[in-house]
Amino acid sequence: MIQISFWSILFTVVNLLILFIAFRIFFFKPLANIIAQRQKEADELYEEALSRQNDAEELKNSYEQKLIGAESERKQILAEARKHADGEYQNILADAKSEASQIHKDAVAAAEHEKKEIIGSARKEIAQLIVDATTKVVGSKNSAEVDSDLYEQFLGKAGE
Repeated sequence: MIQISFWSILFTVVNLLILFIAFRIFFFKPLANIIAQRQKEADELYEEALSRQNDAEELKNSYEQKLIGAESERKQILAEARKHADGEYQNILADAKSEASQIHKDAVAAAEHEKKEIIGSARKEIAQLIVDATTKVVGSKNSAEVDSDLYEQFLGKAGE
């Protein structure tokens, strides 16, 4: 049978108390300190991650604003380029019209000059033909006065 003695219970209780105190001093306190330290490190890492996430959000917003600004600047540059190109187009068109007008005027003047030269040349040839024809008709009369009269009559009839 089992005997229970007072001393054995007392030693068991004292052993349990010593073990409890030893565990508390050597096991529970260091373990609690380690857990507290790890919890502190985890909290710091979490705060650092939140800080980095906030920084990343700020950078993202900053870049988005820069992109919006760049897009509006691109549109403005394109509008200015189009305006400048339209002005250049108008200048080139005006220069081309002016040049074409000048070429047309020069061509008309050249044609008029050529026409006058052709008419003058034709008059001289006609006058020579008249002189030759009158020489044959009149015969031996070769006076400058007769030639001049005949020429003037011919021009008067040709001009009508």
